[in-house]
Amino acid sequence: MKGTGCLKLQQQSQTTNDGFTLIEVLLAVFIASIVMAVLYASFFQVLKAKEKVEQELELYHEARVIFSKMTKDLATAFPRGRVNSDSNTAASDFFVGAQEGKHSALKFTSLSRTPAVDAKESDQTEITYFVQPANEEDPELFALIRRDDPTIGTDGGGSEYPISERIVGFTVSYLGEASLATENQELTFEWDSNELSTLPNAVNVNIVLRGPRGENVEFNTFILIPVVQ
Repeated sequence: MKGTGCLKLQQQSQTTNDGFTLIEVLLAVFIASIVMAVLYASFFQVLKAKEKVEQELELYHEARVIFSKMTKDLATAFPRGRVNSDSNTAASDFFVGAQEGKHSALKFTSLSRTPAVDAKESDQTEITYFVQPANEEDPELFALIRRDDPTIGTDGGGSEYPISERIVGFTVSYLGEASLATENQELTFEWDSNELSTLPNAVNVNIVLRGPRGENVEFNTFILIPVVQ
């Protein structure tokens, strides 16, 4: 009886100490590999989605920067040569907008400059916005350049830098006092202060930016010029 009891205990001990079979190990590895593959794919999908969202946000931020800069410049535009003067003749052009091909160019005098400390200069400056080719491989892509020249009336001074290098379209149109009196309020794409002897009442800025996926995204803003109001 004792021998039989010892034999049963040995059999139970052998059964309890048995490990995983090869099939069980292979099955566990297979299931783990499937889980890891799903997690890996999901992780990179989340990363790609995050990158797309960040690129979209960067595009809209760039448009806001352009409009913010132009709004600040245009909101402080002034008719140089006619301030505190009874004369209708300006000393020089103070607001000129032109359509050059498919894009606009804009030059005007403004009080948007912040002089350096102890610098012998005022806040008067001549602001110019224009486009130039940004990519030789893509002839439809342009850079929007902002030029700031405190030596008003010259072409060699000041500094310039690109605000955006993915411009597809840059169109500026102008609303005059006569347009405000009518119901249609038609916009014009040309403005010459020497001919019209005044600033426009408002400026409409339309830009088209190249999106992160190669699509063109359009933005528009309407900027009032307070000095005319």
